[in-house]
Amino acid sequence: MDSASLDAALKDVDVVVSSANGYMKETIEADFQGNKNLIEAAARKGVKRFVFLSIVACDAAPEVPHFHAKAVAEDLIKISGMPYVFVRAPAFIDQSVDYLADGVKVGRFYGVGDKHTKWSYVLTDDLAVAVTKAATYPGADINYQTIDIGWRDGAKSQLEMAQLINEITGKSLSLWLVPWWLLSVLVRLIKPISELGYDLLQMFLFFKKGRFVSDTTKQEQFLGPAPTARDAITRWARGSSRSN
Repeated sequence: MDSASLDAALKDVDVVVSSANGYMKETIEADFQGNKNLIEAAARKGVKRFVFLSIVACDAAPEVPHFHAKAVAEDLIKISGMPYVFVRAPAFIDQSVDYLADGVKVGRFYGVGDKHTKWSYVLTDDLAVAVTKAATYPGADINYQTIDIGWRDGAKSQLEMAQLINEITGKSLSLWLVPWWLLSVLVRLIKPISELGYDLLQMFLFFKKGRFVSDTTKQEQFLGPAPTARDAITRWARGSSRSN
């Protein structure tokens, strides 16, 4: 994304939405240099609102590379002086490779750590709706807000997730968890071998701290009622034909 092409692309543009994400791909350079170039170009063009898709508690996890990349971009946006909205996403219950769904099919809930530590989740469609609402929100009062996305009834433990999926789908699930101690060993071994693997394990170890939890107060204030866990999981199950 060079300056000339970005300047041309942003001509007469009032709102920019950045969901650039190099995580789970070859590099997270898009999160660093790509966002930096876009932010600078948007500032030059006088964009009226910059909606940035970020991550819950990214500023509290410098040890997680893709979280840190989001925090760096947030700081650059603040420095630019542009009106902004940070939409911060928690963990996805649906992924391009849906390991959760694969486990449910064979009666297992695949997870990490322990049964009881809680963190927040989102369904991809719900996150897309939230970003769209942030971009099209008619008032200026949404500007300069950081909005966590999550569920109305709060973060869930993996035991609670498994129980909800059982109730909704009728499938009895056993918990298959990679323990924290093993993640702590693996993260040291994998760092020289795989940047992606290191990033992923550091993220899981951050979950252990209990800080990956959305505060949905501003979500409900600006974007409307947050879904409940049961509602989101029901739609996840129906959308992929996992319910009975």
